[in-house]
Amino acid sequence: FTPRMINLLEDYLQNRTDMIIDNVCEKGHAEFVTELSAELPLQAIAEMMGIPLEDRKRIFDWTNSLIGASDPDFAQDEDDAMGAMAELFAYSNALQKQRRDTPADDIITTLLSADVDGEKLDEMEFDTFFMLLCVAGNETTRNSVSRGMHGFFEFPDQWELYRSDPDRYADGMVEEVVRWATPVLNFRRQALQDYEIGGVKIKEGDKVVMWHIAANRDPRAFDDPWTFDITRSPNDHVGFGGGGPHFCLGANLARMEIRLMFKGLAERLPDIRLAGDLAYLRSNFIGGIKAMPVEFTPTPSTHTVPLARLGSAAGASGTTGYGGARERDD
Repeated sequence: FTPRMINLLEDYLQNRTDMIIDNVCEKGHAEFVTELSAELPLQAIAEMMGIPLEDRKRIFDWTNSLIGASDPDFAQDEDDAMGAMAELFAYSNALQKQRRDTPADDIITTLLSADVDGEKLDEMEFDTFFMLLCVAGNETTRNSVSRGMHGFFEFPDQWELYRSDPDRYADGMVEEVVRWATPVLNFRRQALQDYEIGGVKIKEGDKVVMWHIAANRDPRAFDDPWTFDITRSPNDHVGFGGGGPHFCLGANLARMEIRLMFKGLAERLPDIRLAGDLAYLRSNFIGGIKAMPVEFTPTPSTHTVPLARLGSAAGASGTTGYGGARERDD
């Protein structure tokens, strides 16, 4: 996830962005979440982890059930969420076996060969990290793009400004989208020692809940925080965390995906607009949009030819060998 490694992905992700927009541009309408914002992060994480692209819908469904455990559209009860976790872990186990037999140039092989203090990750540690990558690698960026697009709908002057010169406003746009969206609403930590912050004394062992969404709307930190402003400077948001060991591992990848997707939308679907009601995810953890219908003037497809996956041995044409209990999207 270093800048150097992420930059190696840019041509591939640009190609995928073009293909994603190709799939909807001639229709004149789309379901923004499933057809646009979800696809690029799913395809990016599939590329980096060596997951067959045809399995991305399964990852999408499983992570929705985990994150949306309190949303009846994704999980009717806790058993649904636990079932999704079990299937995700079974998929992880099958992927582990495949990579042990046939190593590839991907994150999975790197994790299996890495060691911490001379010890390899055990199966549960690997499964947990795999789940984290699947959730963090697609849910957060998907919701940043969706909520960022809605921010542009609410502040159309900002869309016109951004469209006037996407390259000039790229950096400011990305940071404001992350601040505005704050896809991870909160996180909990445990104090390792007595501490005082903001005049509040915290004792060792206390649980501390950090509300990122509140911090990113704090008028003491941001002028007019409820205004979506792509020229905001400084923009010291905590959408990726506040630095230190808990800073978002995938921040560089997320920034690139947001930049590529919005530039593609601005250049190819310039009059994109909201075409119906939004459906929000019922969650106090992820600030998500489940559905957002949009319309636009139809534009020609570029008939983009897909680039070969970067790691040709990464299993792009194969499968993990895990069939699973849920319907495949082949």
